[in-house]
Amino acid sequence: MIARINLLPWRQRRRDRQRRAFLVQLGIVFAGSACLVFLAALVLDGRIASQDARNEFLRSGLVELERQADAIYEVRRRTDETLERLQALADLRRGRTRTVRILEELARTVTPGVHYTSLVKRGTHITAHGVARSNHAVSALMRSLEASERFEAPRLKGIEEMRATEEADHAAVFELTFATSVPTAQDNGS
Repeated sequence: MIARINLLPWRQRRRDRQRRAFLVQLGIVFAGSACLVFLAALVLDGRIASQDARNEFLRSGLVELERQADAIYEVRRRTDETLERLQALADLRRGRTRTVRILEELARTVTPGVHYTSLVKRGTHITAHGVARSNHAVSALMRSLEASERFEAPRLKGIEEMRATEEADHAAVFELTFATSVPTAQDNGS
């Protein structure tokens, strides 16, 4: 006699147990994966926040460095301006005696009958405008300038004859250029 055993409920229960075990395992894997993704996101967010903090620190450092560079540039500019002023003052102090000596020498070289109306100095060249009683007085002035140790190369640019009037006994208006010689050791002294 064959016993009739119904295996269907037993198989069904086994399938149900396997399905539940599979779903539990699937839930555990899903939960573990979700935790891993969440942890990875937390780690990456932390690294991004850390890098953002570093970047912000660098930006603030760059701003501070730019401010300091601007301050250094301003100090250098002021220093250069001050040095230029000091150089100009030193040049003026050195040139003060030279100018006095040039004017003294001009007064010594002027000949009778000649009067300067203007003197313009550009570098080492002097342009003199003046009036004279005669052309001979202008020639004497040029010879006097040539004989001077302080002046060299007088050159007459122009002379214009005028009619003498009762108020003025001038006969010629002239323009003369000449150079000052290289400064001597006396000029460099205070």
